[in-house]
Amino acid sequence: MKNILKSIAAVALMVLMAACGEKTPTADQVATSINTNKELTEADYACMVDYCGDYAKDAQHYFDIINSQPNDSTADAIKAADGLASLYEKYSYIDLFRTKLESTDISVMGEKNAKKINEYAALEAFPLPGGEGANMLSPDVEGVIEQMPADSTAVIANGAGEAVK
Repeated sequence: MKNILKSIAAVALMVLMAACGEKTPTADQVATSINTNKELTEADYACMVDYCGDYAKDAQHYFDIINSQPNDSTADAIKAADGLASLYEKYSYIDLFRTKLESTDISVMGEKNAKKINEYAALEAFPLPGGEGANMLSPDVEGVIEQMPADSTAVIANGAGEAVK
C-alpha cells in the first residue's frame, strides 16, 4: 500500500512539474513581445491562435445571421452587426494578432498550432497565415478591384481593373 501511495505521489509530482514547466503567455505579454519585436515562441503563437479562434467562434454566430439576410438593412442584420461590433471591442488585440498571424508562415508556428489553425479555418473571422486557404473577406477576388461606376462595364474590359475568378 505504501508503494502504491509513493507511486501516485511521484506521478502527481511529475504532472505538476510538467504543467508548471512551460507557462502559457497572456495576450498582454504576447502583444508586448510583438510591439517590441521580440522573437515569438510556439507558446506565443498558441496564445494568438487561441485568442483569434475564440473571437472567430463567438463572431461566427453573427456572421451566420448577417449572411442569411437578403440585405444588410434588415433588423436582424443590423442587430447582428451591432453584436459583432460589441464583440470586437472586447478583443482589444484582435487586429494586432490577426496581422501577425496573416503575415507569418504556418511552418514557423509549430505543428500543434497548425492543427488548431486547420480546425479554425472554416470560421469566417479567423485569420489564416500567409498563403493558407481562401481569403474569407473576398474569396472570389484575385487582387484588388478598382472602384468604378455601377453603370460602367468598360473599366475591366479596357484592362484598368483586376479580374475576378
